[in-house]
Amino acid sequence: MGRKVSYFYDGDMGHYYYGPGHPMKPHRLKLAHHLILTYGLYRKMEVYRPHRAEAEEMARFHSSDYIDFLRRITGSPSILDAALGIAARPNMNSAAVQKESQKFNVGEFTDCPVFDGLYEFCSIVTGASIDGAKKLNQGNC
Repeated sequence: MGRKVSYFYDGDMGHYYYGPGHPMKPHRLKLAHHLILTYGLYRKMEVYRPHRAEAEEMARFHSSDYIDFLRRITGSPSILDAALGIAARPNMNSAAVQKESQKFNVGEFTDCPVFDGLYEFCSIVTGASIDGAKKLNQGNC
């Protein structure tokens, strides 16, 4: 008998929003998952909930500075505002944040938008990628 498809899904994936002008629409993942459930396709798959990658795991593929920036930009409304070019709040160095955004090529007019929950989203996607790669390397799918 053939191998089953390994399917990794985290229900939080569909809760993120890249913004109106970006083609990636994570809510489509939720719609696809609903179809998989409705049509019973999950019965022919091995379904997994991926782990959320820690900063150390993500740093194996990206610089620690980049991972730290993603964490800081997600955890602070004032830093998020500065990255998006919104008027800075008192005690906020928006020029420095915008410079970092350019350094890492993130922002509104890039392929890597800044949005609320960005770090968590990256943690979920990275965890799923790592888990999938492990299954492939072990010959389990």
